Amino acid sequence: MSTAFSCTQCGQCCHNLHIPLTINEAKDWLKKGNKLKILIEAVPWVNEVETTNSVLLRKSSMTFEGTSGALSIRVLVTLVGFFTGGCPNLDINQNCSIYESRPLTCRIYPFEMNPKITLNPANKLCPPEAWIHSKSEVENKDVESVYMIDSVTKSNIERIYTTSVLEVRNKERICNALDLQTCALSNDGYLFHLVDQFKVLNVINEITQSADNVAVENKKFTDWHIYTKNPRALNDISSIGGRGSFPALSKTGEEEFISL
Repeated sequence: MSTAFSCTQCGQCCHNLHIPLTINEAKDWLKKGNKLKILIEAVPWVNEVETTNSVLLRKSSMTFEGTSGALSIRVLVTLVGFFTGGCPNLDINQNCSIYESRPLTCRIYPFEMNPKITLNPANKLCPPEAWIHSKSEVENKDVESVYMIDSVTKSNIERIYTTSVLEVRNKERICNALDLQTCALSNDGYLFHLVDQFKVLNVINEITQSADNVAVENKKFTDWHIYTKNPRALNDISSIGGRGSFPALSKTGEEEFISL
């Protein structure tokens, strides 16, 4: 027997969160009057080198190509619903009022969106009693085999990945339409763009109403500027021709940088 997860309905996972959303989920989220941020990361990339590495192939499929000065990068865009306190979709009894149509991220919690990341209960909001332990767990050194995951959750994790791949070009269109040009260095920090909620909803509406798989209209060249608080990383970016700096304090409150 392995360790399993059994939800206690404590509601801790429905408070003070940032929730990755698909484009259609983001549209529904905004229509309800909820708040959205856009997270943008830069992954330095060597275009000429082909790889069979599964991690790099996964990153490539979920990102679009870009440049920062002379540096080739891949750009990862995530639409993020956020709130302080309880989720706006909780009812007066603290139950989810949109349970049957809740975002995919909510459906898979506490499991990870990336199957390469090992589940660690210590990093989750769930109470200890949510984890059903086996007697052999302490002796089991193969951590990945300790935690069971049901087939529905596995399917939803795959749906998240598949949708992310299909949405790459439309996310590029969103960045173009909103004139977003700054990003964080991947695995170094998070850069959230605090966008105009009505404008981003209009952009998403326009994109989702257009034909599937259309090319990026009026695609413009974006010379991405990379933020990092790491002096060594900044020196590395500059030494290979990239455009980077320490994150500036936004006077307009349009950007939020969080270091890792």
